[in-house]
Amino acid sequence: MATPRIWESVREHARRSPHAEALRWTGGALTYGELVASAREVAREAAPGPGGVGIVRADRAGAAVIAVLAAQEAGLPALVIPQEAGAGYVEALHRDLGPNTGQDPYRGFRRRPPEAPAPSASEASPERGGLWTTTSGSTGAPKIVAHDPHGIDRFTDWARTRFSLTPDDASLSLSPVNFDIATLDVWAVLRAGGRVVFAARQDLTDGRALAAAIDSHRVTLVQGVPVVLTLLAGAAATSRWPRTVVSTGDFFPPDAVPGLAAAFPRAELLSVYGSTETNDSFVLDLRTAAPGELGTPIEGVSHRVEPVASGAAGSFGAAAPDGAGRTGELVVSTPFQALGYANAPNDAWRTTGGTREFRTGDLVTVDPDGTLRLIGRADRQVKVRGVRVSLDDVEAVLRRQDGVVDAVVAAVPTAANDREVVAAVRLRAVGASSNLALRAAAARALHRTAVPSRILLTTDPFPVTGTGKTDREGTIARHIERRPA
Repeated sequence: MATPRIWESVREHARRSPHAEALRWTGGALTYGELVASAREVAREAAPGPGGVGIVRADRAGAAVIAVLAAQEAGLPALVIPQEAGAGYVEALHRDLGPNTGQDPYRGFRRRPPEAPAPSASEASPERGGLWTTTSGSTGAPKIVAHDPHGIDRFTDWARTRFSLTPDDASLSLSPVNFDIATLDVWAVLRAGGRVVFAARQDLTDGRALAAAIDSHRVTLVQGVPVVLTLLAGAAATSRWPRTVVSTGDFFPPDAVPGLAAAFPRAELLSVYGSTETNDSFVLDLRTAAPGELGTPIEGVSHRVEPVASGAAGSFGAAAPDGAGRTGELVVSTPFQALGYANAPNDAWRTTGGTREFRTGDLVTVDPDGTLRLIGRADRQVKVRGVRVSLDDVEAVLRRQDGVVDAVVAAVPTAANDREVVAAVRLRAVGASSNLALRAAAARALHRTAVPSRILLTTDPFPVTGTGKTDREGTIARHIERRPA
């Protein structure tokens, strides 16, 4: 996510090393000198009206990076949306943000971002040259997140130090630039003067092609969601170039860690946890990680576990047996967190004891040694026949079974005005497991109400959202008409 300070760094790299490569994609590349010239040209030709917010469609060929930097040149915020976003998606943004006052590629809006804590006298206005993104929409309609430019700057400061980023580094961008993880593999790398290589769209489902790209471009930083990194782990290819491999957006499956370590024997293997609203909050060494473990807080991050109503997933808010720990909602404060939502209530943020905190909606357990383990989402608790069910618990049980690659679970409305639990399970191969075996495993581990009434088997990859996360609703919808295997 670009800020005026990142734009200043990019201009400085262009001044010092104008011929150094900044961006590369299939069929093209830009040096730092060309990147700056292109951004200035776009800013001159398509600047929106005063106070506008520009819509930028994410792409994999540098156009979005140019447009966002052009917004910094114009001193205006930019909203980055999925490249494939349809007319209805954009119309909803128009309704949320107000009348259009500009022209492509910005499409300015007159809406101001949410109020933020007053910056110090030495800081620029938080709305000047900022960046807005949308949440994944995996738990409802996408929210527009207005990021704090100073928070982004603090994050890129941390990332350059933590990952030792220099102009000699290259990242492989595996996720769209509208996803907040681009703060690391695009914007922190550009701020450090490194190269950003955009993986070809057709390669994102081909582990061998991605491994070849890593070698051919001498990539030192690889960051991706687990569904993509597991492809690399299973590609049976080894690369000596990556120094850091980061899993983000979801939990990396423990049984795939050996494959990832074999693929990148010289790399530090990390998992980072954080929401779009707070950016990265915890860092974890994948080689020693326990299932569900969040990791160590990043410097400056504070957190606590707040009790929630009992009954969710059986015992949320209750103490574990023998005082082994407590369970509740994770509340986090980070130096990188956003200003708030532009199109939704901001009641998830609050100030406690002078500290601005964000209620993540993530449900965690605190182990006796203080380790935090994620066990589900508050918004993934549903009632089925009057009994509260954790859909995350059901998914976790199914994923642990032999022959299973992944599983997604949803609560589907029934004709009787109730809900039924439906699961889609991806198998390693046809016949690797059966509907009967999976239902029996679920029955042994779960309340009978939580046992899926239908389990839909497939060997096909699950569809993903615009940010690369598994599309639960889309997966169930795609398989709902199939007969259970």
